[in-house]
Amino acid sequence: MSIKNFVFGSSALSIDAAMLTARIVVGTYFILHGHDLFDARAMEGFAGYLSKDLHFPAPLFMAYLRTGAELFGGIMLVVGLCSRLGAFLIMFTMLVATFTAGKGDILREAEMTVVYAAFCLIIIMVGSGKYSLENYLHKS
Repeated sequence: MSIKNFVFGSSALSIDAAMLTARIVVGTYFILHGHDLFDARAMEGFAGYLSKDLHFPAPLFMAYLRTGAELFGGIMLVVGLCSRLGAFLIMFTMLVATFTAGKGDILREAEMTVVYAAFCLIIIMVGSGKYSLENYLHKS
């Protein structure tokens, strides 16, 4: 590969490898965030934050909804099955977090939620790529 192709070119292999990397990194972080789904004390604590600080209705339900979206969306991204749906669930959750907990301050308070939402938007637009369970099942 020449330097010119490396700097200015692209190939299907590099796009597929990039999508695999993005899916695994983003998905793994959200699986780690979503594992609280199985910790009742953590869920009650988060529901308290949603209720007292952010004034969400039905805070315990919303806590489970957010955590479920993160856990199952993360799993979908890592395995590459229903990746666009998983990315949408996470992106929606991150946009809600951006404008509630982050107060819409995308340069300071909510910068990470915006970055996660942007990665998810890329996954939605491009798809899971060649190295995914979706691609394997589609070929069969």
